[in-house]
Amino acid sequence: MKRAFKEIFSFSSRERTGMLILLILIILSMAVNLRLRYFPKQEKAYDYTAFNREMEGLQNSFAAIQNADEDHIEDISSSTIHPFHFDPNTASESTLRSLGVENRIAGRIMAYRKKGGRFLKKEDLLKIYDFDTGLFYTLLPYIHINRPTYASNKHKSKEHKNFNAHYLIEINSSDTAGLKRIKGVGPVLASRIFKYGQLLGGYYSVDQLKEVYGISDSLLLAIRNYVCIDTALIRKININQASEFQLSRHPYIGRYTAKAVVYYRKSKGNITGLEELVKNNIIPRENENRIKAYLMYVQ
Repeated sequence: MKRAFKEIFSFSSRERTGMLILLILIILSMAVNLRLRYFPKQEKAYDYTAFNREMEGLQNSFAAIQNADEDHIEDISSSTIHPFHFDPNTASESTLRSLGVENRIAGRIMAYRKKGGRFLKKEDLLKIYDFDTGLFYTLLPYIHINRPTYASNKHKSKEHKNFNAHYLIEINSSDTAGLKRIKGVGPVLASRIFKYGQLLGGYYSVDQLKEVYGISDSLLLAIRNYVCIDTALIRKININQASEFQLSRHPYIGRYTAKAVVYYRKSKGNITGLEELVKNNIIPRENENRIKAYLMYVQ
C-alpha cells in the first residue's frame, strides 16, 4: 500500500519541470488580470481643435457654393427669353442657347443629332436628359419640325423599287426587302439588319448598325444619309413584368443581368427607374445610355 501511494505521488524530473512552468503561467495570468482590473489603461486624449476648424471651413465653403448656385438659377430665371420659330433638327448650338437652353443641354442635343438621332415630334425634346420642362412649354408654339419623306415596307409602290436619293429608308418599319433598297446593302446584310433589329426591339440610332456583323465604318458612312429611324416604333420591355427569359434575349441585357434583375425585383419589389438598377450595380454604368431606350417601368 505504501509503495502504491508513493508511485502515485512521486514525479519524474520532466514532470516537475512541467508543473513549475504551468505554475509560473498561472501566476502571470493572475497578475495581468489584477493589473487590468485595478489599473485600467488610460485613454489618450486627442486634440480635435484643428480638425473641427477644418470641418467648419469646409461647411462654410459648401454654403457659399450653394448660395452661388441659387443666385445663378435666380439670374437665369429672371432673364427675358424672346422665342422664335426653330427646328430642333437643324438649329445650331448658338441658336439653342439664344432660346434659353443651357449650354450643357444644347451640347447634349448636338451630340444626339451627331449620333444620328432625330426629333420626329415636338415632345421628343423632353427625351433629352434634364431638358427644362418649363422652357419646353414656353418654346412649344415655336417648335417647327420638318418631317423627312421616307420609304418603308408599308409603301411598296413601283417608283420605290429602286433606291432614290430623295427618299429615306426608315429602318424600324422596313423588312428585308425594304432594307435591300439601301444602296450598298445586299440580301445578306439586309437580313442581318432586320434580325438584329428584331432582337433589339428596334433601333434608336443609326450608329447601332455598326453592331451588325459585316457593316464597316466606311459602309455606315456611305448609307447614314439615306436612312432614318422612327424611335416611336421601338418595342419596349416592361422590366417589372418581363420574365428572365424575355430579358435575357435582349442583346444589351443577357442571361446574368436578367437573372440579377429578376432576383432584385423579387426581393425589393417593383423597379421605378434605370438609375435604381445602376446604383445597385445590376446594370453597368457604361451600359446605361444604350439600354434606357428599351425599358419601361409599368407597375
